[in-house]
Amino acid sequence: MRGSPLACLLLLVYLALVVYASLYPLAGWRDHGLSPLEFLATPPRLRHVHPFDIAANVAGYAVLGMLGVLALQPRLRGAAAVLAAAAGGALLSLVLEAAQSYLPARIPSSLDFVSNTAGALLGALAGLLVVSWAPALGGWRAKLAEHSIEPVQQFSNTRGKNASDIGLVIDAMDLLHSRR
Repeated sequence: MRGSPLACLLLLVYLALVVYASLYPLAGWRDHGLSPLEFLATPPRLRHVHPFDIAANVAGYAVLGMLGVLALQPRLRGAAAVLAAAAGGALLSLVLEAAQSYLPARIPSSLDFVSNTAGALLGALAGLLVVSWAPALGGWRAKLAEHSIEPVQQFSNTRGKNASDIGLVIDAMDLLHSRR
């Protein structure tokens, strides 16, 4: 069974973006003589704790967790996909926080690691919801095809107007004009 190539591609691109954002600026690497995992034993400094940073970490890794579950389908399903995506997010966060300890412009934090891991888990759970809804739409697709109905997504280009209704009026005018 093969999963969605788009989900895999989006996951790889997003992984690259997370790595770049976590290690930027990429210059000035130096060894400080401590273990790169020292940040796990050190409680976060209150001056470095900002609600925006926590929310950004959770949101950023939530996307990673969701894309992870979507990319793992159908090879892994359900709880296995959630656990794999969450564990992958946690491992990536651990590696990137440890790498940040070698960059003087970055401050590795156990709080970042926890919020990244929580985000990956929340995103993986959201991804599981998205995946579980997809088969439910399959019945509608079959019914629409049975009655020769083609579903169309109509985007609204103006505010306050119903694009679908306007599209139907234009189609009706086209039918009347062509005398079909």
